[in-house]
Amino acid sequence: MNLGCIVMASGQGRRFRCAGGAGSKLLAELDGPAGRTPLVAQAVASVPADRYEIAAVTWEPEVEETLARCAPAVAVIGQRADCPPQRSATVRAGAVYARECGWDGLLYLPGDQPLVNSESFRALAAAFEADPSRVYRLSWNGVPGSPVLFPAHAIPSLMALQGNDGGASLLRAGVFGVGCVEARYAFEMLDVDEPADLHRAAALSRARPA
Repeated sequence: MNLGCIVMASGQGRRFRCAGGAGSKLLAELDGPAGRTPLVAQAVASVPADRYEIAAVTWEPEVEETLARCAPAVAVIGQRADCPPQRSATVRAGAVYARECGWDGLLYLPGDQPLVNSESFRALAAAFEADPSRVYRLSWNGVPGSPVLFPAHAIPSLMALQGNDGGASLLRAGVFGVGCVEARYAFEMLDVDEPADLHRAAALSRARPA
């Protein structure tokens, strides 16, 4: 199956700045085992490129420049705007790209969730390939979170989202059957909302098992 990952890199980062963070949250550097890496670049690097094609949606030129230098290579879907787009616009842009690429499944990964384990990405892909009629969410102790893997037949519904609704609104409405895939470690569910979360993610990154 042809699977793809959309890294959502269009967030406003309000909480980050309100808590004392400077500049774009997604460009804040995560001090991990390989040195200091922009948060969004670390999220991209966590995705196994042999299982997923990788693309990212952003509206910030500086983030787009960082994504263009990422390894593995990532296709950048630019959203031209003077202010952060609403969540639905980011989801729709990813869905359009997935449709154009003919993906059988599209995984949405928040650009501020940098610690998902490679084996968890692979487990999501394996669950989807076993039953591609469902949506699959990474979870911990049965509590669902992100990333979320949608089947291709969900693309029209994703493209119809409006306002600040994301893909989770479809799941809350019970539009699709949902399966949970347990993460290997609790820290994989961490997303960075505030500078303190960035420091915590850096410490977890340095300490996590290989």
